[in-house]
Amino acid sequence: MHLAADYPNRGGGRLGLGPFAAAVLRTDNRRRAIAGGAVLASALLLVATPRLRHSPALHLFADMRNLLGVPNTLNVLTAYPLLLAGVPGLILCLFGSGCFGISLRWEALGWFLFYAGNVGAAFGSAYYHLKPDDDRLIWDRLPVF
Repeated sequence: MHLAADYPNRGGGRLGLGPFAAAVLRTDNRRRAIAGGAVLASALLLVATPRLRHSPALHLFADMRNLLGVPNTLNVLTAYPLLLAGVPGLILCLFGSGCFGISLRWEALGWFLFYAGNVGAAFGSAYYHLKPDDDRLIWDRLPVF
């Protein structure tokens, strides 16, 4: 008499599972399934929840002075430090290979995306603060994500 333990590789080593379930339970596929499930759940949550309303006073700032013809000048200038940090970081990521001991391609990509986000946030924030309204608000918030 033969027992299931005598055939460890039969059925992928998992008794009673079909080929799809056995494939999903493999380690590599399990990670992909979890990541895909998280993306799908996030998309469903985004579609299912109502829009968040914000106060009309959101676009009113404490300092609304115009200097040298630039509306909300000091609010616009607050984006400048992001640019000061982002541009040199991008340059180092692109041309300074090995400058900080970054040897992994994926690590360099992570830093590149971080500094690109800084530059994007600088331009988006400056654009929004020039004329704050609902239509431009997305450009202030989008680079943060």
